[in-house]
Amino acid sequence: MSNDFNLWQWEEFYDKKQIKTIHDKIQKTYSGMEPTGLSAGQYEDGTDRKVVDVQMVSYESIVPEIYRIIDEAYVSCNENFGYDVIRPTMIDSLNYNTYTAKSKSKYDYHVDVANNSHYDIKMTLLVNLSPKEFEGGDFYLYQQEDILVPELKKPGSAILIKSAMNHKVTPITKGTRRTLTFFMKGPAWK
Repeated sequence: MSNDFNLWQWEEFYDKKQIKTIHDKIQKTYSGMEPTGLSAGQYEDGTDRKVVDVQMVSYESIVPEIYRIIDEAYVSCNENFGYDVIRPTMIDSLNYNTYTAKSKSKYDYHVDVANNSHYDIKMTLLVNLSPKEFEGGDFYLYQQEDILVPELKKPGSAILIKSAMNHKVTPITKGTRRTLTFFMKGPAWK
């Protein structure tokens, strides 16, 4: 694990067998697809900011497979970032994102926010569940300049970032990139 001001990482948290087990479980239990354009919208010229297939997954359906990384992320939120976050409930959901070269999948710069007056998204946990290495699909943060985050490139690795930081995924050029995203909520900023 390493830490800098805005990022915590876990290298190769899951092995190939565990990645396949999580993927198979999601394929059997996901609750539906995120509607296109729901979270990111379009540019003025009508092009999409986000081109990615997103399966909605209930926390309850994959707890045995992911509780360890979720638990470590909550400890990190508190101990490394000092954020007050709420433990997940069984009805919380996660996003399982599939980026493909065929679709030229990407997700331009954005921040993760909640449309709720009672809580905010404080941290975003991203877990690389790709079946194997891929090309393109690089993850960047923006702090006065583009900052490549190579820690998320290796299948099985995970990162935790401050949700309010601008971040993006560049177009995938070869293979398939899969990530599981969990938004860690806490009381509304005051």
